Amino acid sequence: MSRAASVAQLILLALLPLASTACVRKGTHQVALSNLLRAEEDIEQLRGRLDTVEAEREQLRLQLGAERLSRDSLEVALRARISELVAEQQRTEQRRETAATRFEQARQEVERLEALLSRSGAEYQSLQRRLESLRAIEREVRDRNAIYEDVVARFQSLMDGGQLSVSIVRGRLVINLPQDILFESGSATLGREGQGVISQVGVVLSEFPERRFQVEGHTDNVPIATARFASNWELSSARALAVVRLLAQQGVPSASLSGAAYGEHQPVAANEDRESRRLNRRIEIVMLPNLDVIATAQVPGGQ
Repeated sequence: MSRAASVAQLILLALLPLASTACVRKGTHQVALSNLLRAEEDIEQLRGRLDTVEAEREQLRLQLGAERLSRDSLEVALRARISELVAEQQRTEQRRETAATRFEQARQEVERLEALLSRSGAEYQSLQRRLESLRAIEREVRDRNAIYEDVVARFQSLMDGGQLSVSIVRGRLVINLPQDILFESGSATLGREGQGVISQVGVVLSEFPERRFQVEGHTDNVPIATARFASNWELSSARALAVVRLLAQQGVPSASLSGAAYGEHQPVAANEDRESRRLNRRIEIVMLPNLDVIATAQVPGGQ
């Protein structure tokens, strides 16, 4: 039952006592009718207000439904957006991991290339140093050969007279002077012929002040034991120093001269007969290689 019908019933019940009294006065009856009409009007007004209230309630219900629908749609949209953001975050994380992997690979490749470049640079520098050493050795050999040709030309007459010979032995220029033209047997005193030959040699060698010369004394294997020379070492040493002094007097820089005594220990012949022993008795003036070039050369078998 509606709220308006309930109100109308209450009003009718209130007016029943008035309608049941037939003996009431006419004036009283008129008053009751007026009251009834006003009651009906009030009922109509109430019905109107109830309809308005119902309409407003329906409107509120529809509005609440629309708002609920809007909230549901908003929630669905938000959930969808959250899902999109989560998916985008996952894709971004995957891209970050991929980028990090590529970066690490690139870093390792850079390190490998830098190591290769460093190794290549070191190898290039090593090859460059070796090339420079080879060039220095080539210059040394070329200079030695030029001096050899010059010395041979200058000493040609002495070579023809058998007073000396010039050769390249183990990469060294060697001027070989037989002992017989320099010293008497068992003596370390230069004879007149020997002084003349050594003097000529000294004049030529003084023209190469940048080169170093070593005078080496050699004997045969016949033992010697005198008051002055206890062995062939002492004899070969004294002979080498006698030649060193005379070369220095002829202008060869003293700092470029040295003496060495080998005795019988570096023979050029077998010492089996008189001729072979004669060949072993000798003075050799050796033009030493440029030791700085040899020391810095890093090539196996360098000159």
